[in-house]
Amino acid sequence: MDYIFCNISWMKYYNGITREDQPRHGGHLIKDPSDVFEKDNFRDFNGNCYGYVRTGGDILLDKHFRSVPQGAKELQGVTVVFTAALNEEESRIVGWYENATVYREMVSLPLYEEDYLYFNFKAKVTDCTLLPEEQRTFSIKRSKSSTPQKGASKSNLWYAKSEYGRTEFIPKVHSFIRDYEGPKVAIAILENLKEALPMEDLSLVSYEDLLKTADDLYEEEHYKEAVLYYQAALLKEATYEAGFGLANAYCQLNAFSETIRIAEDLLKTFGESRELIELLYVASDVILEKDKAPGYFRRLNELEGTPLSDREYYDYLNEVTDLFRSYGQYLR
Repeated sequence: MDYIFCNISWMKYYNGITREDQPRHGGHLIKDPSDVFEKDNFRDFNGNCYGYVRTGGDILLDKHFRSVPQGAKELQGVTVVFTAALNEEESRIVGWYENATVYREMVSLPLYEEDYLYFNFKAKVTDCTLLPEEQRTFSIKRSKSSTPQKGASKSNLWYAKSEYGRTEFIPKVHSFIRDYEGPKVAIAILENLKEALPMEDLSLVSYEDLLKTADDLYEEEHYKEAVLYYQAALLKEATYEAGFGLANAYCQLNAFSETIRIAEDLLKTFGESRELIELLYVASDVILEKDKAPGYFRRLNELEGTPLSDREYYDYLNEVTDLFRSYGQYLR
């Protein structure tokens, strides 16, 4: 089993920077968090987690792993362990990816407008574990050396290749990961939300009240809770309004494939509407569904009264196809 260790900032959820979750280093707030790209390391983005560590250059896979051919661009099946400084002398394991793909060069994945996802690692969200803060008990003493005999390297990326690392430290980490059965932060959207319902007696609540609660939660940007109430409303009445609300909430949670599945079911059942086609276009565009996005883009413009010329359509089709060739592998 190949291991990579990454020193990153300390956060509670690694699901974006919020007022309640600010990145820290050594117990101190980072004054300018604008380039703390590890802030999204445990965000479920359409079934994957994308991990970042500041490397200062390429990850030289062929230098650090014997099985890798010279100049290899990626290595699969790696366990990536994320550590963060609790103070100046001690780090803790905050989480890990198993069965991860490590990329030689950092990937800058374009999302929407000028937003990008920066990452060095990718793993299925079901192979990713983020520990609650109180469960971050695996302590690693911080070394002052970039090539320590014991303890964590001061470098952001390290491999525990010393005699101690290979014979003692990595086996301890392996046992900790293998045997961990404590609580985990719930990061997998579909695994935790699909078919889940609110914790109340739904027989006492009407469809109308469930839908209103769901809509209110959505407007307040409590998308996970909104999903529960939309799903409960759909059990009462399988309406377009509840279905569209559910698809929209999943879209806000970056569950784009699930958004498309629900929205296309609505399209078959209730027929098309501008808002439904727009949602299908947005979701398919983000994940570069080159066989769907161009058609929804064309139809959306027709519904808005501004039909595309053939040139405009093929310009967009070629753009999506080119992006898919460059980035599609990272979204699957």
